[in-house]
Amino acid sequence: MKKLFELHQKITFVGNEYRVLKDRAAGPKLAGYAKQKRLAIREKFTLFSDDAQTEIIAQSQARSIMDFGATYDVLDNQGKPLAVVKKQFKKSIISSTWTISKPISNKLLFTVYEKSLPIAIARRLWNFIPFIGEFLPFPLRFHFTVSDANGKIVGEYEKITIVRDHYALHLDEKAIPKLDKRAWMITTVLLDALQSR
Repeated sequence: MKKLFELHQKITFVGNEYRVLKDRAAGPKLAGYAKQKRLAIREKFTLFSDDAQTEIIAQSQARSIMDFGATYDVLDNQGKPLAVVKKQFKKSIISSTWTISKPISNKLLFTVYEKSLPIAIARRLWNFIPFIGEFLPFPLRFHFTVSDANGKIVGEYEKITIVRDHYALHLDEKAIPKLDKRAWMITTVLLDALQSR
C-alpha cells in the first residue's frame, strides 16, 4: 500500500484546524488546510492549498442541518462534484461506517469502517465514564479499514499517535485513481471532525 498523506488535527479556541501533509524528499509538505467552525448550523469544510487560505482546492457541504445519517457533497474549487460521502447511521451505532460514492450516479466506490469492533465498542463506553470520558482522550488507537465496492480491503486510515489526532491514509495502487485525492482529503477531515456524532 502507498501512503497518500497524513492528516494532523490541532484544537484551537475558535475551532479545529486540519493540515494535510504529503511526504517528499525534503520533508513533509502542506498540501491542504481546513478549519472547523464551532456551533455551525450546517457543517461545511473548505480545503485550502495552504494556511494563508488564499486558494480553495475543495469543499464539502452537508445536505441538511440535522441528519443522523449525514450526507456530504464534496466539490472541487469550481463547484464540480467530486464525491458523495455519507455516514451509515445504523451501522455507526456500533462501529462508525462511511460510504464514498460517485456524484449523480451514487455508484458506491468505497466503504470506510472501524477496523476493530471491540475497540469501537470500548470507545463508545469510554464516553459514559463520569469525568474521565469527558476530559481524557480514549487511550487506545483506533483505525479504519477501506474496502472497495466488492468488499475487498484496499486501504487503511490509521491513527499514528496516541494523544494527538494524527492519521495516515494508505491505499492500494490500483484503488488510488478511482477517487480524486482532494475528495480523500475532505473525507479524512470529516472522519475526524464528525467521529463523535
